[in-house]
Amino acid sequence: MQKRRSPWALAYFLIGLVCALIAASSAAFSTRVDDLIPIVLAGVPGLVLTLRSPVYGVSFGADGVEYCGLLRARSYAWSEVREVRSATVPGTLFSSDLPELVLADGKSDQLPLLAGYGWGTKANRRVEDLVAELERARASALTASAQPPAPGRGR
Repeated sequence: MQKRRSPWALAYFLIGLVCALIAASSAAFSTRVDDLIPIVLAGVPGLVLTLRSPVYGVSFGADGVEYCGLLRARSYAWSEVREVRSATVPGTLFSSDLPELVLADGKSDQLPLLAGYGWGTKANRRVEDLVAELERARASALTASAQPPAPGRGR
């Protein structure tokens, strides 16, 4: 299986680590109940980002695709995926491109932690390459499963 990660995963890890350290240092010197507010506000997101960012990304192979996001992971067999495409969310200054799985039942599943951002309407090259790679893996897995197995050699 191949794994692709967002280049932002390291930044998420460092931000989470800073938040967790702020919460830990606040907890070490807390003397009042009011001190629990910044501990919870910085500690919970810090722990989530620190612990989850190493597994962010998408893994794919002949069996299917697995996406690990912020709070949960989900996986699909290639037979459940009809198409892989890039969804564009336009904005006034920035646009956001993100990979999207179009499922066989008509629903779509966006992969937001793999998004890329750009100015105006310019497409994000990293996201386009990832979408093309996922679509190639899907197409090759489906054609490999549709072909009959090669006959064995008889003696």
